[in-house]
Amino acid sequence: MLYLGRRRTLTWETTVFTPAREIFTVAEQVTALPPFSFRQVDDRTAEVAQTLANGLFGGWSRVRTPRNLILIRCEPAELGTHVTISATGPRSAARRGVNLVRILSAGELDPRTIYRVRAIPPGPCTLVQSWAGTPYPVFLAPDHGAPRGVPVRPATPLRALEQRGHWVRVQVGGPDATPAPEGWIEADQLVAAPDLTGRDGVAVSPMGRDGIPAA
Repeated sequence: MLYLGRRRTLTWETTVFTPAREIFTVAEQVTALPPFSFRQVDDRTAEVAQTLANGLFGGWSRVRTPRNLILIRCEPAELGTHVTISATGPRSAARRGVNLVRILSAGELDPRTIYRVRAIPPGPCTLVQSWAGTPYPVFLAPDHGAPRGVPVRPATPLRALEQRGHWVRVQVGGPDATPAPEGWIEADQLVAAPDLTGRDGVAVSPMGRDGIPAA
């Protein structure tokens, strides 16, 4: 049981499909409400600290050394991202940490959220339209620290080859491209594309038949 004003440290660990950048976005929205503030330390670590305190006479003042702190660590895992959340402080810090764990865990099975498990089957796929007009250089390994390769756009033909957690290995240019470069793209940046070949051997566009014989 939690007691108001009693200082303690609680830790939760979970593995979610959501990549680290989205975890930090959710953390800022959920936990960084006043008097707490959000700060991203690096690509895998962020903290939420109480930077304001209510004084004896009801006025708010800035805290020099925050005692109520939520630390969020994200590590790549085989099935997604391993998240460790530590809340140090009284009830207010623990409550915000619990809310973050609940939202991240529940979102995986909710088809209405972007935090759901995204499975990209082998076959044609496309980059999400939010990248329209902007090149997305593929990663040469399933790691955000890996070097980048050939840039792709939503109109670039892509073929998914395999998926590892929230990373998908793709072939750029389709199966007939020579040479066919490969790279890794995060699953939340891809959508599966249906086969554009009609039943009677006529290529079909997303808006209907275009009258071009299929190869």
